[in-house]
Amino acid sequence: MSSICIPEIMLVSKTETAHAVYSLASFIEPRQKILTDGTLKEFEEHETIEYTKIIGNIAQRYSAYQKSGILEGKLFKQKGHKFLQFVKTNAEWKISSAIWEDEKK
Repeated sequence: MSSICIPEIMLVSKTETAHAVYSLASFIEPRQKILTDGTLKEFEEHETIEYTKIIGNIAQRYSAYQKSGILEGKLFKQKGHKFLQFVKTNAEWKISSAIWEDEKK
């Protein structure tokens, strides 16, 4: 994933009452663990709506998403929204930030 991001990427997860800010490493580590130790199985996430705006060497993508899987033996389904921001470095687009929020159930 580091090949598609700038080194200084900021990742933010928002809930109704709080937020968590991650570096790339602090974002990947716990997710890699639950995806490899069996805590989370059959995980899928896909866009249901998307819109991308590009101006010069910067861009932003809005996505509505649905995700599902089996977490600790229980099936879950969740919808949410995210924004990804990109910067063009030389001839490549790289993710510079991401922010997302799951919808209330």
